[in-house]
Amino acid sequence: MMKDLIAKQLYQPAVVLPLLLLTRLMVTLDFNLAQVMFVMVLRGSQHAYQFALRHAVSRQRNGASVKHLPCNNCC
Repeated sequence: MMKDLIAKQLYQPAVVLPLLLLTRLMVTLDFNLAQVMFVMVLRGSQHAYQFALRHAVSRQRNGASVKHLPCNNCC
C-alpha cells in the first residue's frame, strides 16, 4: 500500500521537476553546497521581489489584476 503510494507520487511533476532542477544546479556547481545555497537564496529573493512588485502594482491600480510584468523568465 505505502509502496504504491510512493511510486505514484514520484511521477508527479510537482515532485520530479524541483528534484531535477536541484540536481542540475548541483551538477553545474560541482556539488558545492555553499554555492548551491547561495544561488537558491538569490533566486528566492528574486521571486520575492517580483511578488512584491506585482502586489504593489495591483494596489496602485485599485485592485485590477496585473496581466503581465516583464521578468527574466518570460520575455
